[in-house]
Amino acid sequence: MMKVAVTGGAGFIGSHLVPALVSDGHDVSCIVEPGLSVTVPDVHVFPIDISTRQGLTEALSGADAVIHLAARNHVLQEKEKDPLAEYRKVNVVGTRNVLRAAADSGTKLFIHLSSVKAMGEESEEVLNEESKCSPKTPYGISKLESEEAVSAEAAKKGMSAVIIRLPMVYGPRNKGNLPRMIRWAERGLPFPLFQPDNLRSMAYVENVVAGILAVLKSPPAGVSTYIVKDKDDYSTRTVYSTICRALGETPRFLPIPGLAVRLAGILSEDFRKVAGSFRVSSARIEKEIGYSPSHPLEEGIERTVRWYKGPVH
Repeated sequence: MMKVAVTGGAGFIGSHLVPALVSDGHDVSCIVEPGLSVTVPDVHVFPIDISTRQGLTEALSGADAVIHLAARNHVLQEKEKDPLAEYRKVNVVGTRNVLRAAADSGTKLFIHLSSVKAMGEESEEVLNEESKCSPKTPYGISKLESEEAVSAEAAKKGMSAVIIRLPMVYGPRNKGNLPRMIRWAERGLPFPLFQPDNLRSMAYVENVVAGILAVLKSPPAGVSTYIVKDKDDYSTRTVYSTICRALGETPRFLPIPGLAVRLAGILSEDFRKVAGSFRVSSARIEKEIGYSPSHPLEEGIERTVRWYKGPVH
């Protein structure tokens, strides 16, 4: 049994990870955003603003490992005048604060959840941990800077640190692109098909949780970076067809001309997420940690649809 602290434990991934840690017999504490009313059975909850260090050392006291999920994630309708500054406040300064507090508390392992957006937005090649990073968005820039902060601080403090980059994560309780596609399918509407042969890497949340648990059980020494994703990559046609089958609907598609695709890609990041190709490799974590994702797309979509059709979503 380990004492494990999780920042962002009340978030989407945290809501799946924390029960899994408890089920594994770990002593778990959660740091959540102040103002949230969160009660998790068998878990100590600390409301703390990670952009300051106030209360962090106490909350992380005695932790063998810290799993850092808390972040300012991609905002669809940005209202801040300086988005990059806002992302940096949480994703860079906050990450540095948590890692330093963890080091001061004697923590030996720091697991930092990052994003493939630290690498870029689109690529014709399959990217891996050695690929050149060229983030294009304020969010992506802040996530790369957070990784750099983790690497520098962990090396300075003599801690083991693992950076896990994730593509789009889907599953129950995620209110991102997949629920939008479910709503579209539920209405029986033909889905706009921008690039019939596009392929994107995605990660079902239970595969992410399993990947984190695998790292927790067999952490490498020093600072390491891994990509966690589903075993396969998916086209928009495959994802939407799987959603329709889970709903008992017949998938229908509306082809969109190439020029409209290019214009949409310029105008909207959401279009790029659905239309373009962006593939990454998880070969390193399979080789070095021995982790391979076991949950298929069909299972992830089925459980997400079931959650979506529940009484509250």
